[in-house]
Parts: sequence; C-alpha cells; structure tokens
Amino acid sequence: MALTLDTHFVAFIDILGFSAMVQSDCESFEAPKYLELLYSAHVRANALFAKDLDATLIQFSDSIVLSRPFDMSELKGFLETIAKWQRMLLLDGLLCRGGITFGKHFSKEKFLFSKAMIDAYHLESAKARYPRIIISEDLLQLAKTSVSLDELPLIHQDDGASFVDFLTIDEVASADAVVAAVSVIKEKTKYEPSAVQEKINWLLRYTDYKFKSSNAPAQFC
Repeated sequence: MALTLDTHFVAFIDILGFSAMVQSDCESFEAPKYLELLYSAHVRANALFAKDLDATLIQFSDSIVLSRPFDMSELKGFLETIAKWQRMLLLDGLLCRGGITFGKHFSKEKFLFSKAMIDAYHLESAKARYPRIIISEDLLQLAKTSVSLDELPLIHQDDGASFVDFLTIDEVASADAVVAAVSVIKEKTKYEPSAVQEKINWLLRYTDYKFKSSNAPAQFC
C-alpha cells in the first residue's frame, strides 16, 4: 500500500527547563528528582490523548508532537485537550511552550515525516517566547470560515499572538489550585536569570488577568 501525506492539525511542544532537570538528575548522587515527574507527565499525556482514537502523540527528549487528521469540527476539542494537559503540567510545577498549525503530515510506527511539524516547531522557537502554545495565523484565518473563533479556548495577546487558554478550571484544577501552583513556581524561580524571569512574569500577569490574583510584580515603582 502506498504511503500518503494527509493534512493534519499538529502541535509541537517543548517542556521548559528540561535540559536543566536532566542534568540535575544525572549529576546527582541522590535518587532522581525529576525523572518520575517527567515520566508521569508523559504517561498522563498518553492517557489523555488516547481518548481521541485519531490523535497521535510522539515524545522525544523535551519535545512532544501531537497530531490528528484535519477536521475543523474537531479543532475545539484538540485545543481543549492540549489546554487540559498544559494545565496538568502546571499543577506539577512544569511549564511548556509550543506552536499549533496544520499541513501535510505522516506518522507511523515511530516514523515522522511532517511539514506541519516543522512549521509548528518554527512557531514555538521563533514566536512563542513565553510559556504559551500559540496557534498559527493561517489556521485561525481558515477556522474563521467554518467555526466561531469566540468558542475556541484561545486568548489573543497584544503582540499579535493567539495562544491556548490553559488557565481555566476543571474537575481537577480549581482556581485556588492553579493560583497556588503559579505561586510555587514564582517562589522556586525567584533567583533565576532574567531570561527565565521574563517568562515567569508573563505567566504571573496571565494568572492575574484570569483570576484577579496579585502575583505579578509591579511594572512601575
């Protein structure tokens, strides 16, 4: 049977701080601190996306590729599942960033061949910047012709990016739990370099916007 390249939704996602976590565990003489945490996140992602029989998840190193066949009626569910997984990571003290787009894609038996994955990677590496998963403008423009953008779990930011709104509450994540998890991340990273602080401050401002909390530092003093 000839192999075919079909159009898929594809998300490319990076776990932030992964290299430092691997280095910490591998250089420590104590029991691994992050191995179980990261493996547990992988197992939960598999379980979460397995509910969609058409979805595929591939993880290598700190990168995760999620895909499903292109069907605009399924875009909302695809984004909601990604949001739920990103929220689960947050509750474990883990952050990620990524890009979502669409295009030709093939994945089978651990083999990946995908223009959409390359495009999603470029979104993640060049535009995401903060712990957010952004959606391509091309996909948004196409979605407008068949779905209401207001119904999609997205936030549109002033830099022109639209990202998955993952700071929402559900059966496992109350508003208090989310705000508390963000506060823990803030405390753990308060001595990190400025590049890290920029990402954390973005998360704090996003949390304040969603839950009327007061985690973000004052911009003027």
